Amino acid sequence: MRRLHPPRAAALLALALAACRGDDGSPRSAADGDTLPLAERRALAGTLAWTSERDGNPEVYVARPSGEGLRRLTRGPEADYPAAPAPDGSGVLVVSVAEDSALHLEQLALYPLRGGAPRPIGPRMGRSRSPSWSPDGRWLVFESDEASFRDLYRIGADGTSPVRLTDDRLGNFEPAVSPDGAWIAFASSRDGNAELYVMRADGSGQRRLTAFHRDDWGALWSPDGRTLAFLSNRESADRVYLVRPDGSGIRRLTAAADTGAAGIDVQEAEPAWSPDGRRVAYVRRTRQGASRIRVVELSTGAVRELSDGRGRDGSPAWSPDGKYLAFTSDRDGDPELYLMRADGSGVTRLTRAPGADWLPRWLAR
Repeated sequence: MRRLHPPRAAALLALALAACRGDDGSPRSAADGDTLPLAERRALAGTLAWTSERDGNPEVYVARPSGEGLRRLTRGPEADYPAAPAPDGSGVLVVSVAEDSALHLEQLALYPLRGGAPRPIGPRMGRSRSPSWSPDGRWLVFESDEASFRDLYRIGADGTSPVRLTDDRLGNFEPAVSPDGAWIAFASSRDGNAELYVMRADGSGQRRLTAFHRDDWGALWSPDGRTLAFLSNRESADRVYLVRPDGSGIRRLTAAADTGAAGIDVQEAEPAWSPDGRRVAYVRRTRQGASRIRVVELSTGAVRELSDGRGRDGSPAWSPDGKYLAFTSDRDGDPELYLMRADGSGVTRLTRAPGADWLPRWLAR
């Protein structure tokens, strides 16, 4: 059960973007040393949200992929982290964390991008996290310790009509709503170690998908709903796997075992489906600290290296059209946000403020 305790700092309290701007606040251009031309970045759809520590406290910032329109979205004494963009791109769910030496409290809130006050979603509890939207944006599910160690709840997007979906002493975690809104995948420790389960959107029909004596967690639906990607340490190292929603066809994302050079313990993390479902980006890292981003073409199994591993690269986030990726890297010092084409070309640094920028989320508009 080592995976199912307060969210991995790399998941809830994790990595970055800000603005591609010069020291004077003007947008940076190709002439300033960026690889992607400013005109190309201005043509990209969507908005980037991320956590920045430039103000000393983790706050959520937003900007266009060009770096223009930079502004701070959250303000307050809590530490804020973008969790899940609204399906229509109109806002982003934020986890706000307040803590001192004796108390840790989390609150989900929906922050609109175009003005308006944030809307609290669910209770303010020790654990209130891992939200996942229904495809129509009318409701969401999240995990909370309001009445148990950890269970899953469904609630309206307006913060009303909460319904408890699970009730197990050992906990349920990381819900993921299917693309058609009919099913919810999640991890549970109800049978001992962490395994994957699915249930209908109303909490009925709960059934187990995986059965192994090691942990499975982090389920992510493919865009067509026919496959789930997940993480497992069943090979004594964290790897990305695929499985059908009925529990059949479990296989590794990459066909060959990747053990690295002698003495290097290779781990896989942070899988992310491309919008067309044809590719999966993931992070290959070693316990020695180096990490790089890879993409697998599911039709062929071909693996493409997108970053060179000069630093710790992670948190790949696809653009809405699947042609670009935002990611975090410390290759130039502090964790910063970068942008590149989906083939790994045109790597461009987007954030340049002091302090870490991390946890990028790419909103649809």
